Amino acid sequence: MPGPEAPAGGPETPSQPTVSVVLPTLNEGARLGRCLASIRGQDYPQDRIEILVADGGSIDDTLDIARSFGCQVIDAAGSLAEAAKGLALQRATGDLVAMIDADNTVVDPAWLGRAAGALARHPEALGFESYYPLDPRDPPLNRYLTGLLQISDPWARAVASKPRSVDRDADGSEILELPADGSYPTGANGFLFRRELLEDLGNAPFHEATFFPRLIRGGRRRLLKHPRCRVHHAYIRGWGDFYRKKQRVAMHYLLRREEVSGAWDAELSGPRRWLAMLYCATVVGPMVEGLLGALRSRRWEWLLHPVACPVAVIATVVGVARSRLAGSTAGRRDASRRLKPGQPSSAAPSSAQESGSGDSRSR
Repeated sequence: MPGPEAPAGGPETPSQPTVSVVLPTLNEGARLGRCLASIRGQDYPQDRIEILVADGGSIDDTLDIARSFGCQVIDAAGSLAEAAKGLALQRATGDLVAMIDADNTVVDPAWLGRAAGALARHPEALGFESYYPLDPRDPPLNRYLTGLLQISDPWARAVASKPRSVDRDADGSEILELPADGSYPTGANGFLFRRELLEDLGNAPFHEATFFPRLIRGGRRRLLKHPRCRVHHAYIRGWGDFYRKKQRVAMHYLLRREEVSGAWDAELSGPRRWLAMLYCATVVGPMVEGLLGALRSRRWEWLLHPVACPVAVIATVVGVARSRLAGSTAGRRDASRRLKPGQPSSAAPSSAQESGSGDSRSR
């Protein structure tokens, strides 16, 4: 539902950087209000926050809701989500950029303040990444994918490298070191970074799944987190959603490769990829891992692991096959759009975006 106009906020504080929130949308009227209310509810001067909504051609009340919260609306009709974000980034003026999706809700009112403080103390860092909370109101599958896996994709979790803990600040902010080969997907759902890093982009199109790995490989290997900085991710509602999402991730991966190379998994060896795929498909390994996870954490949702792993593999294979059969780039984009849950076929042009970020943390 439409919310209040952006509050005036407190007096400007020079030590608090300005923040540009970048948010892609397409027919997100059902959940955009919650997302924007959580941003406007931050304990942070609102006059130092700009929200850039890059809309892919919504026909519901998405734009009315965005304007009611004082957002700048950018026409991104016909663009996939990452291209829409690129259009918004061209208009961003903040010292920091926060990447948010419409299916996100910021849980901690001090989120922006803590993230900005951590980035000020560590200007060498790639950025600040949020945690996903375990929400008892979520469907079990969403709790497992977000709150337990923290990556929303069993295959990505199996193949990605893990950050190494380095230190912890006095306020509890965690300092981690990312793998030198960039094989850690990040950049969406509550990710903040310095806007000056975009200078490295040059004239290339923005794709978070390739932009951030390139920075990591270039030496930006520090990642910041805080256990209280949490962003809820309403990733899926059930198994059907999950199956469609994984197909779209595969299709977007292939579409992206037509424009730019060097995604987070680009430097992983072929055997490593196939072994991770085989591990997920064979059920036995995930069954053992799920049982151990359930015993250690006392979270029964881990028992979904041996089912989710092969479903992710099957959906990926189907997504690749559908992409090949679709033929042209426009055809593949149209096929991807039709996979979005609840998306009416006439909602946008054939190349309309999905809300979400593809395969960055699947996130």
